[in-house]
Amino acid sequence: MPPYETGTGLKRFLSKVIDCFFLLRIPLLVPVWTIVLLGWITGRPETVPGGILVTGAWDDPNVKRLMLSLVGFSLIVAFIYVVNQIVDIESDRINHKLFLLPHGFVSVRTAWVLALACALAGMIIALRGGWTLVVLFSLGLLLGVMYNLPPVRLKDRPIGGVIANCLGHGALTYLIGWYAAHCMHADVWATLRTGLLASVSPALANGAVFLASTIPDAQGDQATGKVTFCVRYGLRTTSVCASLLCAGALAGVFLMPYHQWVMGATAVVSLALFAWLAVSGRREMAYQAFRWPVLLLSATIAVMTPLYGVALLSTYVLSRIYYRHRFGIEYPTFKSK
Repeated sequence: MPPYETGTGLKRFLSKVIDCFFLLRIPLLVPVWTIVLLGWITGRPETVPGGILVTGAWDDPNVKRLMLSLVGFSLIVAFIYVVNQIVDIESDRINHKLFLLPHGFVSVRTAWVLALACALAGMIIALRGGWTLVVLFSLGLLLGVMYNLPPVRLKDRPIGGVIANCLGHGALTYLIGWYAAHCMHADVWATLRTGLLASVSPALANGAVFLASTIPDAQGDQATGKVTFCVRYGLRTTSVCASLLCAGALAGVFLMPYHQWVMGATAVVSLALFAWLAVSGRREMAYQAFRWPVLLLSATIAVMTPLYGVALLSTYVLSRIYYRHRFGIEYPTFKSK
């Protein structure tokens, strides 16, 4: 790992700013954008491949609400990611990942300031979007606190961690996009009830992805006293449960009112990968099981909304440059560790 820059004051300052920016886990915001846009696409019959570049509906109030929601909710999720890194410093050090806090590139105090600033900015943006957005963003903050901090700390509870990810990264994130697609409807509660039903598929899919993601880190988590699903029940049971959730996600596709194929195609591929993980019992397969489906769904979403594709590609390229320059590693990557 390269040492912290010892150049000019300006260079050190810029390095610090860039470190703080990537402490927000920018590559992991991409799946959040994906699920928000999934809610938008499957909630609108008007959505066509090419999105706004084809329709030219730049002044559509729903489109403006979508942009506002994407920016604001990204800040809420960034708060959750930073807090998660703060409380996971020791396990991240053991698992050799997320070097910024474990190796002192960013101080814990700075991380807390950054997290709170993101939460505040996100809620200010929510206020501009109306009380429904405030409620949805507040639920996100509440879930994030319950997931990371005592006395609840759902992330360290085998079942609680799964439920939190189904509700947070899945259902709630989907509802953000769904509401943006229906923000002009008078009956908000009916809109949210219908959206909640349509969110079953992404909720279960995120639960499956979360279960698979606990497999590679099980050894380090156990060493630090974390009792994740894989630590408690083992690789085989975790793989089987992830496969069952993925099968449920495939069935839940039919609850989406429009463009079910966007989620359906990914769910079919995902089920095959999760089933192979369960049958093979190979730890390295877990990476493929939870990474490739995310990439496939992201690519499909990019077909429907090309501007998202530009953001996706830019995030990937900039992240690769940063992590290679800063730590000498390839990230994001689809290689098994």
